[in-house]
Amino acid sequence: MGRRYRNWQVTLYTLGLAAIALFTFHAISSLVFSVLGLAPSSPQWGLALTLGGFLAVAGAAVGLQSLKRLPQRLTGLISGASSVAILGFYSFGQLSGQETTWAITGAVVGLLAGGGLGVWTVRGHGCAIALISSLCAYGAAFGLGAWTLTAISVERWGLAIGLGVLTGLYLWFTQRGLRMVYCQWRRTIVDSRHPTVV
Repeated sequence: MGRRYRNWQVTLYTLGLAAIALFTFHAISSLVFSVLGLAPSSPQWGLALTLGGFLAVAGAAVGLQSLKRLPQRLTGLISGASSVAILGFYSFGQLSGQETTWAITGAVVGLLAGGGLGVWTVRGHGCAIALISSLCAYGAAFGLGAWTLTAISVERWGLAIGLGVLTGLYLWFTQRGLRMVYCQWRRTIVDSRHPTVV
């Protein structure tokens, strides 16, 4: 009975992570595609810079967190706050019919909730935050890659090289973050199959 219960826990945990991944991927891709064509003269250019900033911070934080060179609580706080702020912005924006005030409110709520979850050292939450932040790193890499191609098309070679290096860096952050997610997920499964008796 206990083993079957633990198997159900692992299954629900894995399905929960898959649902988080699908929702996050949809939210980030929708936001990135909505700002890719904007020019600096566009009234919404500030939105593009803000989104890019949150994606960049979340992606860099999870990449640094995977290296374990900085305090885990600090990197968890930063990655959780910035990544969940993006999801809050998207969710509140969609529910309110694209109203900017509600979208910003959602970003603030997500910032506070994500920061709390990122600091909280419960393994399951850490895995979910790392997954969201890894997808943010991929979103940043995608946006930077698109800007790299634009810079190449207008023969701005210095800018293209700089953006290309950043694209590679954020792809590396994505790989590091997803590897960390996999290791945490696997550890959770092992712990559930071989519970420690206290």
